[in-house]
Amino acid sequence: MMNGKQIKDELSVVNGMVMRGDRIVVPYKLQNSIIKAAHRSHQGIVKTKAFLRETMWFPALDRKVESAVRDCLMCQAATHLNKSNEEPAKMSKLPEGPWQEVAADFCGPFRNGEYLLVVVDEFSRFPEVEIITSLTSQTVIPRFDAIFARQGIPHVLKTDNGPPFMGNAFSDWVTMIGCHHRKITPRWPKANAEAERLMKTLEKSIRIAVEEKGSWKQSLNQFLRHYRATPHSTTGISPSELLNGRKLRTELPVFNKSSNGKDGKKMELLQERDARLKAYMKELADIRLGAQESGLDVGDKVLIRQEKRDKMDLPFVPSPYKVESKKGSMVTARRGDHSVTRNTSFFKRITPNCGNKTVVESQDCEIQDPEVPVSDHVDEGVALRTSDRIRSAPNYLNDFVLT
Repeated sequence: MMNGKQIKDELSVVNGMVMRGDRIVVPYKLQNSIIKAAHRSHQGIVKTKAFLRETMWFPALDRKVESAVRDCLMCQAATHLNKSNEEPAKMSKLPEGPWQEVAADFCGPFRNGEYLLVVVDEFSRFPEVEIITSLTSQTVIPRFDAIFARQGIPHVLKTDNGPPFMGNAFSDWVTMIGCHHRKITPRWPKANAEAERLMKTLEKSIRIAVEEKGSWKQSLNQFLRHYRATPHSTTGISPSELLNGRKLRTELPVFNKSSNGKDGKKMELLQERDARLKAYMKELADIRLGAQESGLDVGDKVLIRQEKRDKMDLPFVPSPYKVESKKGSMVTARRGDHSVTRNTSFFKRITPNCGNKTVVESQDCEIQDPEVPVSDHVDEGVALRTSDRIRSAPNYLNDFVLT
């Protein structure tokens, strides 16, 4: 910061105003108002400083503008993150045996209003598919019952947070049959990757059948037959062989050699292959997305990403939430009586003072990038060292400011 002696020869009084060259020297009491007016168009730090420097000057102009722009709530809500907000991929562990943990999701709707209920065994990748006409729990529960009658009741049923899975009827039914219902992070389909990946391939097969004017339901059965008989890219063994201990007979000639997926040596090789390929896929996915740990902690002030309906919508809702809990990459944040649970990539951490209407001169706060350690972030119950400290400009600068 320049002191008065360095600039005294540049100061003059013109028409009752103190000037530094051809720029107006702004009184201390008006500096916040001038910064607010200059930032009314919500330009960035560099452009706001350049805009002010054209006609105005006052001590510590750069630092005060930087603090004001960084604490602008609307700028935070309207600005995309420069880097991916996704954490490194967390690969699931292979279940100990077939049909112990299954994932379920819906595919559709199709042109006739029907849907597909897709259930995938996370051990063997064996798919079960039921055609349904609605997404109510009254329709869905009997179809799950039909699948579980064929394959048995799994220990864990993993689903998204769709309406059929959120009501008391589904919850009571799952409890009655002795199955643990695990719901994934809302609006984060990657957490249900096995079912999501299968549905992409399934939809492709159905679209081709419709385009060729064939029966898509017959094509669905053919797809399932082939899929169950084809060695999976991760396990190297067909889903039918891992689940049922035998190869499926298809249109192609098959040499019927008995195979048991529970065999000790075979299981060991399978687990090694599964872990190795998942580690490889994790590495590729993390590099492609630039994934990094979010660094979000309980008590952090955050904005939540919103769905854009048009070009005018902000990427983030300009109403700060406070992180209430965090479990892995699933974060729950609260604002008043409203709480929301999402994957960490839906949140953007902001400075504690973001949204303040006045410029806080005592803090040089920055946007907290997950990649850079934040020195002023402390555990709950520990006071921030300089949060209440107010710094005043030296008195000698008042000699050069019009009051």
